[in-house]
Amino acid sequence: MTTNNFPGIGFVTNGKDHNYFKKYSVTETVFGAASVDGYQPCLMIPFPTQSVMFLNEGSGVVEFSFNGTTVHGELDSTKVTAGLTFDNRIVTKIWFRVKAGSTGPIVVSANAWARM
Repeated sequence: MTTNNFPGIGFVTNGKDHNYFKKYSVTETVFGAASVDGYQPCLMIPFPTQSVMFLNEGSGVVEFSFNGTTVHGELDSTKVTAGLTFDNRIVTKIWFRVKAGSTGPIVVSANAWARM
């Protein structure tokens, strides 16, 4: 038998959704290489984030950058750094690349949220 545990409460359809989820298949070995002009980020989160979480769902190592030129960290599937969370950090653009010695494609999931 179905019940309505929360009468009058339904889907949230007003306002902006400040939650983000995307899976990206990393094949490039240079930041921005998957874009037409060679500079565009792999992911663009459409709001200033409160927290961001990355998870390497494959095998191998993926490097990430928040500016497209500097390696800011790596997601290594064999270590605790297969998943990373950044709290109290605004992140809107992310570049990924397969680290030298690893083989793509490597799937990375990105989750982000904000208090607005």
